[in-house]
Amino acid sequence: MPRLVLRPACLACLALLAACGPSLPELANRTGAEGPAAPYPRLVPLGPLLGQADVLAPPAAGRVGEDLVARAADLRRRAAALRDMPL
Repeated sequence: MPRLVLRPACLACLALLAACGPSLPELANRTGAEGPAAPYPRLVPLGPLLGQADVLAPPAAGRVGEDLVARAADLRRRAAALRDMPL
């Protein structure tokens, strides 16, 4: 019985939240007369853009992996030195 009441109540709460949200801006008033009359944007070739994509690529995973292996070996060495210390 409580489920029958809970579903409509949740739906009513969601509808109330959606109705109380911020109003959408008037987009028609934000553009001037030059907007619809503006020329179509210039198209650029895709090749140079793809060539620049390599500059933005993340570093190679192999180099990062080698750094992590070296750090892990150093941490193991330091842990072994701590275990061998007298108390």
